[in-house]
Order: sequence, then structure tokens, then C-alpha cells
Amino acid sequence: MEIRTPIVAIIVLSILIIIYLRKTKPQLSSSRVFFAFLLMAFINIVSEITECYVFIYLGGSFNALRRGVQNFYIGSLLICTYVMALYVYSKVTVKRGVSARVSAILAIPLVIGLISMLTGKARYGRTQTGFYYNYGTMIIVCYFIGFFYLLAMVISIVIYRKRLRREDFIALFSGTLAWLFLAAYQCYTKGIQVSAIAMMVMALVIFLVIENPKELFERALPNVKNKDAFTMYLLEKYGHEKPFFIVSVIFTGKTSVQTAANRDELYKLQADVAELIQYKLDVDGYLSNWNTLSFVVVSPEKIEEFMNIINNYKVDGGNYKLTFAVIDALKCAKDANEALQILVYVSGEYIYKQSSPNLVIDESVIDKMRYRNTIEDVVRESVRNNAFEVYYQPILSVKDGAFSSAEALVRLKRPDSANYISPEDFIPIAEKCGLIQQIDDLVFEKVCSFIAKENISSFGVKTIEVNLSGNEVVDHQAFERLSRKMEKYHIPPKFINFEITETAYINNDEAFRENVRRLKEMGSTFSMDDFGSGYSNLLEILKMDYILVKMDKEFIWNCLDKERPENLKMLQYTINFLKEYGLHILAEGVETMEQAKILIDNGVEYLQGFYYSRPIPEKEYIEFLNTQKGLFEPSMKGE
Repeated sequence: MEIRTPIVAIIVLSILIIIYLRKTKPQLSSSRVFFAFLLMAFINIVSEITECYVFIYLGGSFNALRRGVQNFYIGSLLICTYVMALYVYSKVTVKRGVSARVSAILAIPLVIGLISMLTGKARYGRTQTGFYYNYGTMIIVCYFIGFFYLLAMVISIVIYRKRLRREDFIALFSGTLAWLFLAAYQCYTKGIQVSAIAMMVMALVIFLVIENPKELFERALPNVKNKDAFTMYLLEKYGHEKPFFIVSVIFTGKTSVQTAANRDELYKLQADVAELIQYKLDVDGYLSNWNTLSFVVVSPEKIEEFMNIINNYKVDGGNYKLTFAVIDALKCAKDANEALQILVYVSGEYIYKQSSPNLVIDESVIDKMRYRNTIEDVVRESVRNNAFEVYYQPILSVKDGAFSSAEALVRLKRPDSANYISPEDFIPIAEKCGLIQQIDDLVFEKVCSFIAKENISSFGVKTIEVNLSGNEVVDHQAFERLSRKMEKYHIPPKFINFEITETAYINNDEAFRENVRRLKEMGSTFSMDDFGSGYSNLLEILKMDYILVKMDKEFIWNCLDKERPENLKMLQYTINFLKEYGLHILAEGVETMEQAKILIDNGVEYLQGFYYSRPIPEKEYIEFLNTQKGLFEPSMKGE
């Protein structure tokens, strides 16, 4: 028997066990099984070293001791293969766990081997080089059972490889195959002991690729596990189908723009909360989303304790507030993937529409998520098929008394009906999915084609206003795409006025300024959209050379509220300020003649709203221009 290889193996296994114990407390069944394998492999190699000592240094009069240590070595070796078979099963099964029933079935060959070991006979021999070896019926039976386990593992890994990550498949397949070949080599080469090296290689490969505790933790958050670890944990919890709850703490900032200092503050806050929950409730925390800590609890009583801890947690000022949310996992989601979808939706979109510090995620919330996902599917399909439509809303020029411009507005029809999806619903989703730039390009292509085909300028139209998202205007290729389309359809650049939306999300000022500069040099102009709401403010006016400011309809309606006549002063002040700054003013949301008259009397130069026309498709817009319905009434001017 060769003693050097077991010594190397036991050193490596000792290091793995120490690292594993220092880094994490195994929560997954597969992790617990793997840790059991490490311990059994350690015990087996200790017994192998003991066996070597007994056979080399003790005489033949110690036959009972020899048989005892031999049985212990072979028995522990069989248990190691059995435990690894359980581990492989836990990885390839859909339920991601090991039930008592499966454990009992897989243990049948092990029991046969142990009985054979206790009742069968074994003989001892010695090679010419002085190494001891075992042989006999009992040894053959035990080797056969070990090969059965190893071969079954290899076959299972190959058959169910699609259930594994690519790197997990490679690790399990190569490790098990190496163990199988080394076991065969040991079986047919007398006096050579390589089973310790085989188990060490298997343990090392699985540890580094699959079970490395370091890969399960967030680097910026000590003792907080990452989303991959959370996904694996949920897969197993759903496999057992026992009731459990996902409790989350969602961290929302006061602003949508996160600086480096904000991120550091968030990391510290998340680490403190995770440590507090671990200390108070002994529950591990997972970062399920960048702004969300999630915990899994089984007892409903613990939920109330959890909620009280979060509600009483003192944030001490700062930029973040905490929201408590709970999901009855099995009732709300059919599997782990849907549970993760719900968490992402709640922490990414739904949370910003809520003011309550405590949220119970029920069917109504999930219906909203499913509706949102349905819209996303429609948006993606419409981008692929270029299925967006462009409507035009005429804009009245007070000075000219004519509709000399119009705003191009994107519209999206449901594929299964004649109804349209509101832009307020699909535009934010398109932005979050990274599709808004493609939509901007599709819309601009349609606008340029329409202007050229219908010769819009012949109707007295001087400009068409086109919306550009913040994502589009910071793209380095934006100028090339936009200018190329205008050249393709022979559209004079001065005919296009761009409205830049959501300027607060612009994260590349250099690209933004360069695109704006080059478009202006061509002759295009820019206007600020939705002044008086959202992210349109005085700072944005200072940052960019707009020629037109579009007052948001909500701002207009509030200023013209008859029950609060003092609000009119705000409108007058704003108009005077903007005009003194050299800007032209457009009022959106004009719905009555009375509103139009007040706005004109106070110096508004352009009017847009349902009083004149709703957004209308291309054909109706041409008819509108032909008939000039709802033309400006000169009698209103100057009264």
C-alpha cells in the first residue's frame, strides 16, 4: 500500500473543509451532501493511512485488527461513492433536492456491499516491492458496487446535461470520469492506492466550479449571498413544495441618479440590515436585485418579527428608505423563475408607485406584472416587425393663425384587437428593455418617409416635432443615423425640431453635446418637453440652447384652476421669465376655447391640445390640413 498519495489527499481535503466551514453554513441540500462527502472522504483517507500503518508495522498476529481497519476503509469508500451519487442526483433532478425515499433507494447497493464486507472473505498479498494489497470475493463485490455508482453517475450526468450549467456539467463529468478510471487502475494494479487522489480530484473540481463559497457571496457586501445563490436556493425550496415565504427589504433612493457616494451608502445600509436580520432571526440574506435584500422564512410568525425589525430600523437620514415586502411563494408563483420575476418587478417598477412601508405581494400585483410582461412581448414583436404607427397632433401658431407644425407621436396597437396600448405604458417598458433607441429609429424613418411622400411643406407646415429619448441622443452613432435618414428622403434639417425626453437619464454629456451640436449645425432645432413636471427644469434650460419650451399640460391645468385663481400668477411669471430669456412657448393640453384665450392673452405663441385635434393617423392628418378644421380665431387675438 502506498501511503504518500493519501497524505497529499488528506491535506487538500483538510484545507477544503476549513475554507468551507469558515465561509458559509450550507443551506442547500446539495451543499450539505457535498460537505458530507468532504467529511466522509476525509474519514476514508484517515482509515486508509491507518490501514497502511497496521499492515506495514504490525505483524500477522494482528489479523483481527487488520480485518477491522480494512472493513472500515472499504466501508467508508463505498459510503463516499454513495454520497457522491446523492450529490449528482441533487444536481440533475428537477426538484433540486434529495428526498428520504430517493436516499433509501440509492442506498440499496451500499447495504449489499456492507453486508458482503461483513460476511465475505478477504485475503492479503504483497508485491515484490513490498506493498500490501487485498483480494478475494468480498473485495470484488465491493469494487463492483463502487463501479456501479460511478458508472450510474456518468450516465446520469450525460443524459441530464441540459439541466446543468455548462461549467457544472464539465466539472461533474470530468471529475466522475477521472474517479472511474483511477478506481479501475487501482483495481487491476496490485498495491497501488489512488482512490484518495480520485476523491481529492473530485472534491477539488466540484469545490472550485460549483460549491466554491466565495462565488456565492457579494463582493461588496460581507456575508450577503448573491443572486445565483438565491436562485439555487429557490429551485430547491420549490422542489420540496413545502410552504415558505420570501421576505424582502427594498431600498429606494431619493433620486434616480446614483453617484459613487450613494452606492457606498447603499452597500453599508444593506450590509447593516443583513447583519441585523442574521443576528436577530438567524436567517441568511441574499441580494436578489441590486436594491433588494431577500430572505426565506418558513414560519409565518417570523414574518411579523421581521416586519417590526425593518419598520423600527433607523436609517438616520441619508438618501434611502426601506420598504418591507412579503410573498407567499407557493401561492404567488408556480416556480423559482416566476418568483424571481415577481421580485424584479416589485423592486424595479412597482415599488416606485407605492407609498406604504409594508407591501404584501398578492394576485393583484402579479396581474400587473403579467400585464407589464405582456406589453413587453408586444413591444419586442413590434420592433421585429416594424409594427409601430405614427400619429400627428397639429400645433397652432398664434402669430400665423395656422397649423404650421405638428408633433409626431408613436402608437402601438394590440395584435389581437383594434385597441392601442398607451405610450405611458409601453414607453417606460421599452426604455427598461433597451428597445427605445430602435423605436426612435423606426419612428423617425416613418416620419421622414411621410414628409417626403405627402410633400407636407406644401400645406404650409414649417416643422414636424420628433421625440428623441435620452438613450438615443447619447449614442455616438445617433447623428449619423438621423442625418442619413434626412438625406435619404431629402428632408431639410430645419424642417425637424427634436424634443429630448427624460434628460435626467443622460449619462454621457460629451456624446449628448456633440450630437446636438452637429444636428444644430445642419439646421435642426431643439425644444424642451414637459416643462413644469418630471425632469424638465431650469437647469436643463441652462445646459442646452433650446428655442422652444413646451409647458406640460398638468402644469397648465393647475395654473388655470378656477378654484385657485392665484395660480395664474405662476403661469404669468413663468411665461414672462422664459420669453425674457429668449425662448418661444408652447402650451400643451388645450381643451377649451377659454383656456386658449387665457394662454394667448398671456403671451403663449403655440397651442396644442384636444380642442384643436387629437393625435390622428397620417391619412386623417392630411385631410385635416386640407380642410384646416378648427383654425385659430382672429377675434381672440389681443382681446
